[in-house]
Amino acid sequence: MKRIAVTLLVMLLVLTGCSGATAKPAGTAKGEAAQPAAQENVIWASGKLLPARWAGLSPATSGALRALNVAEGDKVEAGAALADLDNGILQSQVEVARATVAEAEAARSKLLAGATPAELAQAQADVLAAQSGVAQAQAALKQTQETGAVADAQVAIAQAQYNELASRPSPAERLEAQRRIDLARLALEQAQRAYDEVRGDPHIAMLPQALALQQATTDYEAARAAYQVATQGATREQLAVAQAQINAAKAQVQVARAQAPPAEAAVKLAEAQVTRAQAALDRVKAGATAEDKAMAEARVKSAQAALAQAQAQLKQTQVVAPFAGQVGTIHVRPGELASPGQPVLMLGDTSKLRVETTDLRETDVTRLKDNMPVEVTFDALPGRTFQGKIARIAPMSTVEKGSTNFTVIVEVPDLDGSLRWGMTAFVNIRVDK
Repeated sequence: MKRIAVTLLVMLLVLTGCSGATAKPAGTAKGEAAQPAAQENVIWASGKLLPARWAGLSPATSGALRALNVAEGDKVEAGAALADLDNGILQSQVEVARATVAEAEAARSKLLAGATPAELAQAQADVLAAQSGVAQAQAALKQTQETGAVADAQVAIAQAQYNELASRPSPAERLEAQRRIDLARLALEQAQRAYDEVRGDPHIAMLPQALALQQATTDYEAARAAYQVATQGATREQLAVAQAQINAAKAQVQVARAQAPPAEAAVKLAEAQVTRAQAALDRVKAGATAEDKAMAEARVKSAQAALAQAQAQLKQTQVVAPFAGQVGTIHVRPGELASPGQPVLMLGDTSKLRVETTDLRETDVTRLKDNMPVEVTFDALPGRTFQGKIARIAPMSTVEKGSTNFTVIVEVPDLDGSLRWGMTAFVNIRVDK
């Protein structure tokens, strides 16, 4: 009768799948024989102690690892630069882009702040200087015009002198010269007759007739000389000198006329400078326009976009902590090649560790539910049992070495501080019959 009862118990165990639900008692080392009689309603599985959050970090681009800024076990904050590839050029581009942003922002602030007293004073001084330039240009033009007028007058004078010289002697001058010589001859004849009347006087030299004859003779000779000059006309040399004076005066006219267009252009240029200076002063007084503000804002945004692009390119050569945690294993050393998808190091948030099963069979997972109590043991701490609960059951299986398994995450609130990431754990889950 006893043998029949044992046989029925074995058959019952086979039908209920007890072969997959035999528990490993808490505190039992891996590989020891289970105690099936007392553990029919306990599912056991192996697992790993892992951070609740962990990642294998790699750069977004390939390159030689230039610097490794952490060591295994270091705790880092989110955003910390953990490793850098060779990126000197990209870093300089980021600095240039950052300086461009600062320059654009400073220009925008200056524009929005309006003109300073010094800038207003400078704009007013520029207007005065431009107006002074107009006055100087106008004075220079007036002087050029006056010089041209004087040169024209000199040409007229020189031409008149030449004409006068070339037209000599005129008929009137000839008549005048002839009249003077006739009068001088008549006076000489009269003086000669008076002298002849007293010729026998021994004191004739002292008499007035002698003096009168001498004076009449001198006047006659002078009249003859004047007649020769008056009737002779200008010489070639005199005409050449007069023509040279005409030519010189005409050359001065050409010089004056050549100076006039540049002087007029200088006046127009000076007037245009006054217009520009006045417009600049008006802008300074009015302040920035809406278009100016929009342009300044656009420059800032463009500079910021360029900085963001440069930073993004630089970030591709860096390994940055996406969250605060502890560095686990380092796989790549400085000088070695780092590539996307190949972790340089492992980072995990070891402030919260949990157990993840590695070999829970599909025949057992259907009997599990969230928040079921779990007993957890570790080879590292023999004889100690920790209480936990199921936090999450994987919705999809994994296949390893031909076996279909499901991952179950177990939260254990009171873990020993000496436990480390990656330690082997064993979980016992009591289920209903």
